[in-house]
Amino acid sequence: MSGEEYLPLVKITPDEKSHITLKNANHCKTCRLRACLYVCPSAVFFWDELAEKLDIFWRRCVECAACEPACPQNIEYENPRGGYGVSYHL
Repeated sequence: MSGEEYLPLVKITPDEKSHITLKNANHCKTCRLRACLYVCPSAVFFWDELAEKLDIFWRRCVECAACEPACPQNIEYENPRGGYGVSYHL
């Protein structure tokens, strides 16, 4: 199977509330690395230059949890509530 054929096997059911939170949004303004932008395979994190803030598109999170170790001082990751998040259909 090619990579595209696997995509229909993954379903994301987003909750109404984010399971990824920032402890301090202002911390991101002074962060030089912004590692969260590079470690996430789903591009959940986006730096908005005009607003000078981090946007979190948590609805497309694939639950790898790489974001929290990339920024343990500011990102809190929890698994989504039961019935929400990623499910794989084989």
